[in-house]
Amino acid sequence: MKKRESRFKPFNDSDEEDEPCLGDKDDPYLMGSEERREWRNKIRQVLDTNPDVEEELDPIERTKKVQQLLANYPLVVEEDDPEWPDDADGRGFKLDQFFDKITIKNNTARKDDNDNDDSDNEIVWQDDNYIRPIKDVVTAEWEETVFKDISPLIILVHNRYKRPKENEKIRNELEKAVHIIWNCKLPSPRCIAVDAVTEHDLVSALKVSVFPEIIFTKAGKILYREKAIRSGDELSKVMAFFYYGAARPPCLNGIGDRQEPIPYVSANVQP
Repeated sequence: MKKRESRFKPFNDSDEEDEPCLGDKDDPYLMGSEERREWRNKIRQVLDTNPDVEEELDPIERTKKVQQLLANYPLVVEEDDPEWPDDADGRGFKLDQFFDKITIKNNTARKDDNDNDDSDNEIVWQDDNYIRPIKDVVTAEWEETVFKDISPLIILVHNRYKRPKENEKIRNELEKAVHIIWNCKLPSPRCIAVDAVTEHDLVSALKVSVFPEIIFTKAGKILYREKAIRSGDELSKVMAFFYYGAARPPCLNGIGDRQEPIPYVSANVQP
C-alpha cells in the first residue's frame, strides 16, 4: 500500500498571486480579490473534510478488489426470478389478496355522551365492503373450491390479454348481479374467476376457448354457459332462475336442459 500524494498545491490567501487578468475589465464574470478569498476558503473547507486516502498501486491487488466489489454489488440484476409466482398480476402478487377500498366517515359525537372526551369527531370505519363478490382461484384451489362445497357456483373464465375491455366489463356486471341478489336479502351463489393466461390446463378442461365466458354450476354439474356480454340485471335474473326458482328470463329462451359434469383437474399438473 502506498499513500497517494496530494495533487493540490497549498492555497495562499494573499493577493500577491492575484495578477490582473487580460481581457475586458468590465467582464461581469471577473472576480474581485475579496470574492476570490471567499471561494478559496470554501474550497479549503471541502478539501479538509476529505483527507488523503490510501490508493492500491499494485495492479494484481487492485484487480482482486474490483472483482470483490463486483461480486458484492452486481451491476446486472436477473429479471426472471425463478421464485416469481406464476399467478402474479405482474408485480409479485394477486390483486384479490387485498381488501377493497375502506371508507371512513366522521360522526359528530354527542357532547352529553362524551363529556370527558376532548374530540368532537369520532372516526367510524366502514370496512364491510372488503368482502369481494368474486374470488380469483388457481388450479391448486380447484378441487377444494368445487368438489368439497357443492353449493351453487358461478365460474368466470377470463383472459387479461384477449378482449380485455369485454373481460373487465363482464366481471363488473357479474359483481353488480351479486349485489342485486344481496340487496334482495338472499345469499348469493359463490363466484370465482379463472385466469386463462396462467391456468391453461384448467381452462382447457372447462372447454373454454372464447373469452370471457360465465359458467353456471350446481351440485357438481354445469347448467349453462353464457358467452354473451350480459348486464348485471340480466345476470341476476339468470341466477334467480337457476338457484331461486324464479321465472325463466328472456335471455334463456331456446336453451335446452343439457347438463355436463364439472371436470376434475389435478393440482399436480404443471402448466
